[in-house]
Amino acid sequence: MGALTYSLAQIEAFACIAEHGSITKAAAHLGKDRSTVSELLEFFEIELGFALFARSGRSLSLTSEGERLQRQARLLLRQAQAFGAAAKGVPSGIADAIRIAYDPFVPRTLLHALIDDLAASGIDVSTWSASRDEAEAALVSGAAQVAISLARNRFVAAELEWRAVGAIEIGFYASADLFPATGSPVTVPALAARPQVVMHRSLGTQFAQLLQVSDRLVYANELETVRHLLQHGHGWGFLPTHFDAGRWPSVTRIDTEVGHGSLVHSIVAVWKPGTWNPSPILEAIDAAGAAWEKAAQRQHGAR
Repeated sequence: MGALTYSLAQIEAFACIAEHGSITKAAAHLGKDRSTVSELLEFFEIELGFALFARSGRSLSLTSEGERLQRQARLLLRQAQAFGAAAKGVPSGIADAIRIAYDPFVPRTLLHALIDDLAASGIDVSTWSASRDEAEAALVSGAAQVAISLARNRFVAAELEWRAVGAIEIGFYASADLFPATGSPVTVPALAARPQVVMHRSLGTQFAQLLQVSDRLVYANELETVRHLLQHGHGWGFLPTHFDAGRWPSVTRIDTEVGHGSLVHSIVAVWKPGTWNPSPILEAIDAAGAAWEKAAQRQHGAR
């Protein structure tokens, strides 16, 4: 590995100036003299061989080169913060407790494998079910260290990072008596006329477009209650196939105009870097995700 050409202080000064739009404000944020921050930027640009900011008096604006490097600088600083958190934890070892917020659709086998893996490393795990918005808010506030959620196919909050864990399949399920067999797929108006059982208390715009068909929503966050509602014809559900709802008494997978085939949706792990060392947890998540994917393949092959 080659020697580093630039110092972390230079990169930090650049990122802070870009964020605040002023050397004076960046210096105040960093707790350094204005002249020090100005010199860090000046020497950084000299070493790079191009300007990062266009200057007009005391006004600064990113050049095209500066814009291209700004995100990389932010990512590097996050990794540096994570390194610092890990270094602080070396004398006492890895954190002995972690809080995880998970989506109701996350496979419990994945969650249980993760808990077992972390417990074997001496890490106690507290978990609770939460919507994606609730989970991200918990990460930002520090109430949770990791969220395992459905992907939204959009950027996460600027202070968060994510990685893919796996994917789930989702299908339509209902009591056999709720939609009497007619030989034809259940129409969208017929679905909309019946209550839809949902496990997400808060559906964002994108989730609503994905999961919501009926305007009559019945919320149940706990799986046994969802099972009771479907078995007794109190509504239908658009549920993950790993729930195996088709094996619940009186419940069947239904063919609809939307399609009988499963919708595949990604699961992601999201965390806030810089406040703790995520590596052991992410390694455990990867292992649990791989184990769950293998179990899902075996289950799919057995059907």
